[in-house]
Amino acid sequence: MNPRLRSFRDYLIATGVIAVSTAISYAAEPYSELGDLAVVHLLAVVILSSKFSLRVSVFACFLSIVSLDFMFVPPRFEFAWTDAKGALTFVAMMVVACVISTLTERLRREEQLARAAAVRTEALFELHVDLSTANDLRQLVAITSRHLERLLSARVSILLGPPEMWPAAELTARDLECAERAWARRELISEASAKDVWAPLMGLKEELGVVGVFSDQALANDRGQTFLLTACANQLASAIERVRLASAVHRTELEAEGERLRSSLLSAVSHDLKTPLTSIIAAGTTLLAHSSHSPEVQRSLVTTMVGEGERLHRLINNLLSVARLDSPSIELRKSTESIDEIVLAGVRRARSLKPDLRISLDMDPELPFVSAEPQLLEQVVLNLIENANRYAGAGASIEIHVRAANRFVSVQVADDGPGIPEDEWDKVFEKFYRGRGAGKADGGVGLGLTICRAIVRAHGGRIAIRAHRSGGALVEFTLPVSVDEPVSDQPREDKLAS
Repeated sequence: MNPRLRSFRDYLIATGVIAVSTAISYAAEPYSELGDLAVVHLLAVVILSSKFSLRVSVFACFLSIVSLDFMFVPPRFEFAWTDAKGALTFVAMMVVACVISTLTERLRREEQLARAAAVRTEALFELHVDLSTANDLRQLVAITSRHLERLLSARVSILLGPPEMWPAAELTARDLECAERAWARRELISEASAKDVWAPLMGLKEELGVVGVFSDQALANDRGQTFLLTACANQLASAIERVRLASAVHRTELEAEGERLRSSLLSAVSHDLKTPLTSIIAAGTTLLAHSSHSPEVQRSLVTTMVGEGERLHRLINNLLSVARLDSPSIELRKSTESIDEIVLAGVRRARSLKPDLRISLDMDPELPFVSAEPQLLEQVVLNLIENANRYAGAGASIEIHVRAANRFVSVQVADDGPGIPEDEWDKVFEKFYRGRGAGKADGGVGLGLTICRAIVRAHGGRIAIRAHRSGGALVEFTLPVSVDEPVSDQPREDKLAS
């Protein structure tokens, strides 16, 4: 409402209240004394003083004194001060009106300040909550701009970094000058009109940028608004430093992890790649230097070269598989496959590498199909068998159980070896980690179970280790059942005998 109209309305209300008090006094005059009528007028003045400004209160008090003097103080219907007692009453009414109105205005101002402080506190809390959920500088800038535009009803511009990084094309020469002064002096800078204000973003060690607010009002002259702008700028600066620190910590962790992986890889390469290469070179050199060896010796040397070459080939494949499966953009070439055929293929490959393996198979007669890349799942089975044979010891028995239940297929590979301690059940799936029972000359580099977990997870399954009833280790992975039927239903191969 227009201030003039509001003031006119207040005076009109005061006049109406005094008129009502005069009417009540006129009606009660036959039953009351003059002092009682003065109290009625004083009550009206008190009520008006508690609701309106000092000017309105003084006006109401004066109007009440005039009404009381004219209507009820003898001689009636005349303006006359007959005694000091009446004058004292009128002065007391004026003093009461002024005191009550002053106290009311003070309370009203304090209430307004308290409400403004509560609004600022709530706004800063909301900004803090929103900033705490953001992990990107662009998000921080967008969140702060949105809050400031809503709180100050102004256009906001946030410039990060030193002045040479600011987009000069988006600002006028005067704006750039004010922004640079705020950045250099680390204080609020405003133009002559006080409508455009620039606040610095001050970090612990350096200036992070500036915040510009372009308003239609003299923003710089409002202490509450400038306090709110400064507080929001400080919160933004703290959030920026938090994000940068988190990014630096993340980079440090990545560098440390990369260094650890490089060290582990170099350690594995220095031994597990060098050993088969040395054997191959030694066997080849022997064949070249001594061509007169008997056929049996030559065959033994060639067998050694082939075996070490296959070992080297498997190690390189494992390294390449880890690199491929770690890629976030990996796409499996899935098809609908029979899980029992995949398991049988993995067992055949394991026996071709080590004919003396003792493997027993136990599979449900009718197993559902799975959606998978068969070569990868075959690699999982082969790795689990090799891992069981390597750590369970020579002559260990390996059991493979394949079951189907609740839209999942479960494959278990168990051995009767010493087993894996419970505190290592999760660690053995990490890259280059080898259990405490691993030997230095067993040919492992700690990638077999890592590859298994990556392949199973890529197929939407799970893999875990637990203790076997025989005392050894049991590794189980589960895969979801395929909803599609195979393109061609070829007869399945016969199960391998135990």
